[in-house]
Amino acid sequence: MIVAREKPQYYSLPKMPGEKKQPQSKPVRRSLKWKDKLALTGLVGLFFCSSLLIAFYFAQVLTTGYLLNNTETDLVQLRKESHDLYIRVNQFTSLENVEVLAVNRLGMVKPVNDEVIMVQSVVPPQLPAAASADGNGVEHELRQVTDEKREQNWVIRAFTKMVGHLEASINAG
Repeated sequence: MIVAREKPQYYSLPKMPGEKKQPQSKPVRRSLKWKDKLALTGLVGLFFCSSLLIAFYFAQVLTTGYLLNNTETDLVQLRKESHDLYIRVNQFTSLENVEVLAVNRLGMVKPVNDEVIMVQSVVPPQLPAAASADGNGVEHELRQVTDEKREQNWVIRAFTKMVGHLEASINAG
């Protein structure tokens, strides 16, 4: 059997006979003035708006980082593809490959040293200033511009260089 003890603190009795009873403090309710309420509401709203702004900023940073990462991945892939294409162009324009294609696919034969005929290229003479009065001068200028453009193209330069090497190897014998 359990004996119940009486607890004096529930009856607002002193704990001990020599102790005084402590007065209970009543909760003080303060009501805020309307200006204070407005200021508090404004601060809460400002905190909420700044939180939204910070969240939006970090979302934009995250999105931009994701796009940057994807762009860098695409750039690496394009550089690799460009490098592979450059290697293929160099393989196709190599003298050995041109010779193999000429002999095997086109049925050409290697020339004997006695059968080689060198052809000199003829440079057309410059037209006099009087010829520019009619339409020939304009055509000549257009030809010069297109010749300059051809010289600037790297594929044509590579092909010209390849043909030069081929002619040099033929001359060497």
